[in-house]
Order: sequence, then C-alpha cells, then structure tokens
Amino acid sequence: MFFSKKNEKGEYIFNIINGQKNNKDYIYAIAEAHAIDLIAKTIAKCEIQVFSKHKETKKIEKIKDEIYWALNIQPNYYENGTSFLYKLVVQLLTQKKALVLINKDIRGDPILYVADDFTASENILYGKTFSDVKISDDEGNTIDMIKKYNATNSIYYSIVNSNLSSASNNFKENASEILGAIEKAYKIGNTPKWRIKNTGVQPTIKDAKTGKEIDYKTYIDKIANGLTDEKESVFILSELFDLINVNKDINAKNLDDNEKQIKQITDTVARNWDIPLDVFYGNKTEKSTGTNDFITFAVEPYIEILEDGLNIGLVGKQYYLKGECIKINKYNIIHKDIIESANGIDKLMADGFSRNEINELLGLPKIDEDWADKHYVTKNYANTEGGEGNGE
Repeated sequence: MFFSKKNEKGEYIFNIINGQKNNKDYIYAIAEAHAIDLIAKTIAKCEIQVFSKHKETKKIEKIKDEIYWALNIQPNYYENGTSFLYKLVVQLLTQKKALVLINKDIRGDPILYVADDFTASENILYGKTFSDVKISDDEGNTIDMIKKYNATNSIYYSIVNSNLSSASNNFKENASEILGAIEKAYKIGNTPKWRIKNTGVQPTIKDAKTGKEIDYKTYIDKIANGLTDEKESVFILSELFDLINVNKDINAKNLDDNEKQIKQITDTVARNWDIPLDVFYGNKTEKSTGTNDFITFAVEPYIEILEDGLNIGLVGKQYYLKGECIKINKYNIIHKDIIESANGIDKLMADGFSRNEINELLGLPKIDEDWADKHYVTKNYANTEGGEGNGE
C-alpha cells in the first residue's frame, strides 16, 4: 500500500510492478482512490445544519426537524447519515455526477437515496428527467426504480471537467511508457545471461537419461531451466563446455527508479486533487498548514456544490430567499481540544460570541440558560443589550 509503512524497502513497488498488467493505471487508480477517500471521509463527518423560520418567534433559527433527521441520522431504511454522505461524495467524485432521490414515507417525511446508476435526458434548456434508476444496499441487493425522476423529486449533481480528464489520461499514458522502460531495465539488469563455451568442433550431445542425441537448443534449455528454477536443482554439464555468466560484474538494477516514478505519479494525483502532500501521505507535522489548505482547496469547493444542491432540492427558491437554508458545518472537521482552545474561547467571548455559539463550534451541547445566549463585546464584557457584564 502506498500510504502506509512498508516492511522492506521497495517491497510494495516490486509487487505492483511485477503483479499488474497495466501498472500505471493500477498505481494511478490506487492514488486517486486514496485522494477521493480522504475528501469523502472529511465531508462525511460534517453536520448538515437546517435553518428555518421558528413557528413562534418567526426568526430564522437552526432547527432539528425531519429534514435534519434524514440528512444526518437516517436518510433511508438501510443507511445512516454518515455513510449516505460518504457514498454521495464518492459517487460524485468518481463518476463526476450523482443523483439523490427524494421519496416520502407514509407520514410525508423525506427518504433519500443515492442512485447507483441512472440515465439522464438530453434536455439543456429545461430540467432533466432521470430514468433507468438503480439503487442498492451494502449487501448487493438492487432495485430498479419504475418511476422517472425530475427536478421536483431529485437532486442532480454534475462536475464533469473534460480538461482535467484529458490531462489525467495524458499523464497516465506518459507514465506508462516511463514505467515500462524502468521495468524492462530492471528485468534485464537482474536476469543472468549465460554463455556456453567449448573448444574445437561441436561435439554430439546425448541426453543423460535416455542416451538419445539432442540438439544444442534443447541442451541449452535444459541448463537454463536448472539455473533459473526457484527450487533447488541439479543439472548436468559436459566437461567439454564452460558456462560463463556474462553480466555477473554488471551492477544489478534496484527499485529506486521505480520508487521515484511511482512517487511522481502519486504526487501528481495529490496535486490534481489539491491535497497537500503531507496530508496525502499522512506525515503531517505540528507546524504544517496542510490540514487548513486541504479543507480550503480540496474540501470546501465540494461542500459548496453539495449545499447548493440540497438548498435547491429540499428548501427551494421561495424559502431560501426568505433566509431558510441548509448548510454543511465545516467547522467540526478539525478536532478541537477545549483546554488548548481556552484562550481562543476567551477572545471569541470578547468579540460578541455567545456561550452557546461557541459550544456549537466546539461540538458541545447547547446550554438551556438565558445567559448562554447573551452577547458581550469589548474586553470588559459589556452586555450588548445595555446591561453591565461581570468581567473585569
């Protein structure tokens, strides 16, 4: 595996180079799968927040309703919210398109599925329709959906980028030629070449077992089989011949060239997906900014795409323009230690954040007290509602 420690130098490279028919595609596919897995797992851990107008206060507030339950806890009868979101992101990044089906149960609550396969109509000016829709569970059970879906009961995502696909294919083709040359040099440099030498005229050669005359090619093949057999073997060599290894003094090729080339391929994949190398390989240091760069450039663009689709499909224009919306909370991507964050919490309080707002950022439960929703400003913590705070 590329992204874990290997037991011996080059062991995994040797297995890849010698165990696959299409080396560059295999290496590129593993590296790309790792990149997609990193992005999908990161997004899947996010809470999807629902903001709607409160029935009593008429203010837009974060609520937990049927949509929140479907998006975060149970989207359908066989998946949880995390696996659903992971599957959606993987489908989008691997297939460059994804379809979320919006069905309803007998109570009218939403039931969401990620389609495994579907056919989209060719409409451009009007909304697309989707047919031949298939969904499946983790146990391989598949259902062909009879009805067709459209913009009113589905969410369609598409991120097709022909330029990126073309660049990836060209890179894989070039990498294939380089890997092929390295593999050929490795095999030639580490395969012994033998010369059979004898003096005078060529003698008649007979098989030691049968006593029958054999030609030189058959005789050489017998010797070669004995020399190259992995098992311990004994072969008969006539005293008339001298067997010489013609490349014994040539330095055997090692796997450094393979390792460098594979590293180049995996580095290129990481850059294509905007993933910092220290995050990609899992060797991030404490001072590294890799995680923040990873979230900013590799994760956030897809979060925004997902948010747009959810707001179109589950909120709608009318309510969205009034302030209701669905947001993916990217602030809980990074683990935050409350003790290490103490100074930052103090500054947030001074900048006007309420205790409950800070709790939300830290992933802590809401405090059901009036004081926890109050806002204070300045380092003296003056109450923004006109009262005096208790700070010094």
